[in-house]
Amino acid sequence: MKVILVDDEKSIVEGLKRMVNRYIPECEVIGTAHNGLEGFKLIQTLQPDFVITDIRMPQADGLEMISMLKDEGSSIPCILLSGYTDFEYARRGMQLGVRFYINKPVEIDQLRESVYQVMDAIRADKAKVQEVNELKQEVLSRKQEKAWRDVLDLGNDNSELVEELLQVAQIPMEGAFFGSVLLEFDSNVDGSKEFGLHPVFDHIDRAFKHYRGVFRFRYTGAQVAVILANDKSIKNEDVVQACVLLKQAVYQDLKLSMTIGIGTIQKRVVGVSQSFEEACYALSYKVIKGTNAVIPFPEITNLTGPSHAVPTELIDKLETGLDNMDEAGCVDIIREIFRRMEAEKSMRPADLQSQCLNILLSSVRNMSFQQLQQNDFLGRHILSLDSISRSRTLEQLEEWTVKVIRGIISFKLEHNIPKKKDIITEIKEYMTKHYHEPIKIADLAARFFISPYYLSQFFKQKTGETYVNFLTQIRINKAKELLQNTDLKVYEICQMVGYSDTQHFARLFEKLAGCKPREYRKNTPTL
Repeated sequence: MKVILVDDEKSIVEGLKRMVNRYIPECEVIGTAHNGLEGFKLIQTLQPDFVITDIRMPQADGLEMISMLKDEGSSIPCILLSGYTDFEYARRGMQLGVRFYINKPVEIDQLRESVYQVMDAIRADKAKVQEVNELKQEVLSRKQEKAWRDVLDLGNDNSELVEELLQVAQIPMEGAFFGSVLLEFDSNVDGSKEFGLHPVFDHIDRAFKHYRGVFRFRYTGAQVAVILANDKSIKNEDVVQACVLLKQAVYQDLKLSMTIGIGTIQKRVVGVSQSFEEACYALSYKVIKGTNAVIPFPEITNLTGPSHAVPTELIDKLETGLDNMDEAGCVDIIREIFRRMEAEKSMRPADLQSQCLNILLSSVRNMSFQQLQQNDFLGRHILSLDSISRSRTLEQLEEWTVKVIRGIISFKLEHNIPKKKDIITEIKEYMTKHYHEPIKIADLAARFFISPYYLSQFFKQKTGETYVNFLTQIRINKAKELLQNTDLKVYEICQMVGYSDTQHFARLFEKLAGCKPREYRKNTPTL
């Protein structure tokens, strides 16, 4: 630790300096002064860890020097050198917060004991400050994670709310470029319980350390979302290279293998949702690229055969049949798809394989990763390319596809996964009942056996709004009822309807209701 010595007697200063250098190797004397005013200026310039100072000195004594430092906002610990007759000085020193004294003449044992006490106190204070700072950072990180989750679920059509969410979470947006990455562990991430996700987060921070902002959080049980922000343009190839190195480092250090989907770079923050959708879509192509791959979104457009080979309406019918557990209907659709593929005489075997995988990708895109991992049959046939690579003829591919489709339906029946026909109605009813609880898209997805990405898209398709907007309207309507019919304070109502930030709640309320919560209570008659 660094120390400054202040005494008007040069012989005492030199003696203290020799003692410190010889007997207290943990300390370094970085400066000396011979009066209080000189010491005040030197301390401000060099910023030592603590000061050893005499009391009686010309121009400004030791206590006056300490008082001047406090006036400047400095709380540097001081050890006072005092004689036995300086009791009044000692009393004033205590009033200034001085805790350590050394009697003159200075003995080495007493000096060493006092210095070690000061160093212990400094370390304890630093530990407390660090603990407080870490707690503040943890709170901020959780607030930012929640904000990003909401942004990812909102979509690209609500820029005003996106900016408000990030502003509340203290996430800078002006003049920034944004990108997103989605990591998916190829074995359940719970297998890393002995060390948790923090070592993975450390690797992510190192991999993207050149960017101004790196926000990472668990998206689902086996997935980690990463949002990148930077003042300067982010090059897609740099993100891809960083992901390759990240994947290698995580496997080498933690023995965890993973597949990575990468979205495109966006100039405005409202585009983060689009970038994340692209990352999710790219990641779903692991069935084609294989596990343990890095898949940028621009590459996946080249992974399938001719886009006209499988009409969208047939894929939609197949998804509906799977949702309703209609095995016979699904098999008929598969047969029809393959008859159309058979008519495409120009398709190569590799094109047929890719189209077959595209069919299955669409079939399982609304299933969660956990469901695929739980099913040994699906794991062998969908998460592995071995079976399809052995199928060389169209007939073999057709039978393989039918077998997998039947396996999906069998899995759903075995695990009592509900039909998806009315799933949005069920989700809306659940949110209406549990609006006061923290509701994340990943939690809803796990509860209703559907992937977060598919749920977000499907909810908006069926209702015309995002799940966040729907939930917000429910909460604000309930807040109106409580404001109108109770005497609860605004912050109490805020917590009761599922918000932790009163200011954010007030802004949302004013946006949807047209006035502040207190104004609404004042202007609305009690029922």
